[in-house]
Amino acid sequence: MRRKPSLPFLAFLLASLAACSTTDARQAPASGAAAAPPAAVTVWRFNPNEEVQVRGGDPLYVETGPHVVVWPAGGPVLSPPYTVRATLQKHTGRVHEGTGLLFGGSDLDKTEDHQSYSYFLTRGDGSFLIKLRRGAQLPIIQDWTTHPAIHRDGEDGGRPNELEVRVTPADVAFLVNGTEVAHYPTSRFMVRGIAGLRVSHELSLEVTGFQARAGVPAPPARP
Repeated sequence: MRRKPSLPFLAFLLASLAACSTTDARQAPASGAAAAPPAAVTVWRFNPNEEVQVRGGDPLYVETGPHVVVWPAGGPVLSPPYTVRATLQKHTGRVHEGTGLLFGGSDLDKTEDHQSYSYFLTRGDGSFLIKLRRGAQLPIIQDWTTHPAIHRDGEDGGRPNELEVRVTPADVAFLVNGTEVAHYPTSRFMVRGIAGLRVSHELSLEVTGFQARAGVPAPPARP
């Protein structure tokens, strides 16, 4: 005659099944659940390496002598559509020195006459710049232009500004603190490549929330 399972054995079996179900739920989130945000950058590369200090991950602290380009180690090569954003706060430095985002970068670890990237800077007088580097050539897309969305330096130093670049196959939008300050056709830029930061001369900068990820939010309303 077949023996019935004992009550202790049944309790053990039910507990084991419940534990397996819980583990599976954590490993396979429900369909339609929001994707996890990208992990914070913990390792950064920068060029040049002399007279520049880069420490931390998020927040990241950059202290410059010469201007520098900074990018996440192992960062992806992005193609449109994608979004790059970060919040930057200058702690010390002259009002006219710019800081901001770069995108479409290549050969960033080489000398400047071999580097290529597009970049978007703001500075302490409330203005922004959009520019390219093609080796020794530095074509300007939009020269320094003031905009009320940009926080100006105060008596105790710089105020934080959130910069964002939204790159699509058709155009590139530039935002500061959630407000679009400019947009241009994508054909005017180098857009396939690494994203990172560009930091000007002799200043101390804090960077938080750096992201470079595929896809763009819905476009902002334009007049």
